[in-house]
Amino acid sequence: MTDIAIQTTLNEEEWKIVMALREIPDSPLRAKVSGLLAELARFIQQPRCLGMQSDGFPCGSPHTSCEECQHMLNVLDDLAGRIPVQG
Repeated sequence: MTDIAIQTTLNEEEWKIVMALREIPDSPLRAKVSGLLAELARFIQQPRCLGMQSDGFPCGSPHTSCEECQHMLNVLDDLAGRIPVQG
């Protein structure tokens, strides 16, 4: 993997996430976690649910309460409950 220097400003929460990813040893697990987080972030930004809005267009907002978004929240809650909290 080739490293590319990127200049940006991160808040503390973003920096913690970046550093946590960088601390995972290069492995298939790291690739899987990185890909999963990228897809999760992409889905949350623009869910593209198939649920139709009143105007007939598919939902594209994470601010609405639909089955797909509710399902994603349930999956995240389940995952959060399975991960041991570290002090």
